[in-house]
Amino acid sequence: MSLRSKLEAMSPREQKLLTVLGVLAAAFIFLGVPAYVYGELWSAREHNEDIRQLLRRMDKASELLAKRKRERQARALLYAKPAPALASFIESMAQSYGLEVPESTDRADVVGERFTERVTVVKMRRVNLLPLVKVLEKIERSGHAVAITMLTIKARATVPDEYDVKLGVSAYDKHGVKSEADEEGSEKAEGTAKSEIKSMPKGKPGDRAKPPGPSKVSPKKRSAEGQEL
Repeated sequence: MSLRSKLEAMSPREQKLLTVLGVLAAAFIFLGVPAYVYGELWSAREHNEDIRQLLRRMDKASELLAKRKRERQARALLYAKPAPALASFIESMAQSYGLEVPESTDRADVVGERFTERVTVVKMRRVNLLPLVKVLEKIERSGHAVAITMLTIKARATVPDEYDVKLGVSAYDKHGVKSEADEEGSEKAEGTAKSEIKSMPKGKPGDRAKPPGPSKVSPKKRSAEGQEL
């Protein structure tokens, strides 16, 4: 019995049900399968986008870590040697722009757990604003572990663009780092010790120090008057 004859043998209700079933099957094939494939592609695209964002965050994190590493290295290089004497340092900075430092005061050192802070306060009179700003900028960019911790500017009423300045600069010395003076002193002491060792007389390997022998006492000559009768 062929398929056509089977369909004709069905009742109208069965034919309608079969038709509906065929439509549903066709709709599932032509609509459901593409929708499923599109959903899978969309989820894969979202997954790939999440991976891309993760890689971007990793790149940013690596850049941040490299930046922090460079900053740590720069700080280590900054504190590798202690800052110079602040009074002469500030005076040289000021003289490079034609300013004079008539008065400077060194304050007591502040000793911390890892660093020692040295503070020097200087006073400058009749200072113009532009060279003062250049001096401050040069101090900050000097490459030493120094910072401007106090600045007082008082304008003079008689002459325009003249100021009396009180400037405080702090230097931070890391514990365990020798200054240039200490290094020179240790080198001189080492050189002196080496020269003393070289100047010592060298004896033969088989020679031994001879102990001092008994001292010989020469008999005294008796005088004619001291002879026994």
